[in-house]
Amino acid sequence: MNYDNLIKNWHIKASEEDYFSKFVFEYLAFIAFLKKKKFTFCISDRDAIQYLKQDGDIKASYLEKFQHNPQLRVAWEKIKEELDNVPLGKVSRNSEEVEEIKWWNCSCLQLHDQTKETKGKAKGVIHSLDDWENMVEFWHAIRNNLFHGSKDPEDPRDKLVVQNGYITLRELVEILLAAE
Repeated sequence: MNYDNLIKNWHIKASEEDYFSKFVFEYLAFIAFLKKKKFTFCISDRDAIQYLKQDGDIKASYLEKFQHNPQLRVAWEKIKEELDNVPLGKVSRNSEEVEEIKWWNCSCLQLHDQTKETKGKAKGVIHSLDDWENMVEFWHAIRNNLFHGSKDPEDPRDKLVVQNGYITLRELVEILLAAE
């Protein structure tokens, strides 16, 4: 299979639909790139996500975008403000109770390798506009909540996090594709 074309086609498709669809297509391009191009040794999506959190070059390239792309900065400011008000959580279909997101604040490859300080940090929020590990976790959590939770395309909060999730993830996929 030609993964280059598949990844590029998902990325192109992401610019053509509503924000919920855009996010899904962009996420497909993102995770396919991570697993088939960047971290080919990873078996699971979680492993690829954790390795991305540790990649200083991609982090630096992405955070550099803040200097040149005000739309990216505004999107993260909106996300941060919303999550400061109500932290992101994983909602099960059977319950409205929010479950703590266990990989939040964690860039380790195994949860048990987290420090006591990391374990004590608030989860479900973006702590600052250079909080790379939680930016990455945000995209993964939104994807999980879209497929396994109860995201509603008419809910204002869900619209806000998905729309801005798409805007912020698209910039990362642009960086990944340009590095090829």
